[in-house]
Amino acid sequence: MTEPFDLSISSADYLALARRHHRAGTSRLTEELAWMLDDETYDCGLNKEHVAILVDSRNWSAAVRNENRLARVFLDARINQKGNAEIGWAMGDHDILYDEDFLARYVNAARTHDTVPWRSLGELMWWKGYEMMASLATLRQSPSATVLLYAHAARLNDLAAHLAQHVTLVAAVKLHFTYDQDRLSSVNFVPNIPPERLREMTQDRRRRTAQGLREAVERMAKFDPEVPE
Repeated sequence: MTEPFDLSISSADYLALARRHHRAGTSRLTEELAWMLDDETYDCGLNKEHVAILVDSRNWSAAVRNENRLARVFLDARINQKGNAEIGWAMGDHDILYDEDFLARYVNAARTHDTVPWRSLGELMWWKGYEMMASLATLRQSPSATVLLYAHAARLNDLAAHLAQHVTLVAAVKLHFTYDQDRLSSVNFVPNIPPERLREMTQDRRRRTAQGLREAVERMAKFDPEVPE
């Protein structure tokens, strides 16, 4: 029997429980995942420096600051080819970005890999071995892998709650767990908004992107020396 994910249990407590399972030998993890439990400082891949940069209003656009409002953020995720989960605000499966709310150079750096050593500035969490973790939890019903997955889910919720206090968090993905007869059957990243609202935001993103491209072309044409006056 798999205990369902409990919102009242902290990420730290879930990590402690996973360590007890693993060290007792009742549910050993592979080396690819065990290092998370061996490292007492492990914080579920949270990059606090990148979070601090995002909520710093000095990195927001002049329009946002002049309007005395908060920058808009969609906390998104995607799984890369190596099966690791990348969680951030500038890139993700849904591609909903309010780039006009931030300085252009910050957006460019956030959407470019390796702008800082190893990671992009837009990445707020990085979960190494996510697909392996999910597979062990669902297919093999590994207690350690399941609890470790719960720890990451709780930390992701913590991140969303923190961002909501400092930016306009329009939506955030969370880990959604599905159970079948007391067994964990699937886990997926799911936005915390209704599907119809997500469609509206996606359409708005496309509209804003198209408008931005048109304006960029107009600016280029204005300064093109080959265009007759």
